[in-house]
Amino acid sequence: MAQLALQPHYDFYVKHEDELVSKFGGMYVVISDAMSVHSFADEPEAYDFGVKNFGAGHFLLHKCMAGGLDVVQTVNCAF
Repeated sequence: MAQLALQPHYDFYVKHEDELVSKFGGMYVVISDAMSVHSFADEPEAYDFGVKNFGAGHFLLHKCMAGGLDVVQTVNCAF
């Protein structure tokens, strides 16, 4: 279910992958429902930011690298 909800985020990444990789290569990016992009050096920091600002399931977290779309994780959690 969450994968369908995040499809627009994934599509945004695919469409802008070259630009994102050139700007944020090697970093973790958080893409929100508004398709705004935030970058972080480490995954836990990116995840914490996404949950705090957008809520679990409302953002895409991805390591920004060329050809990196071969591995995509969807994490659903409730605390």
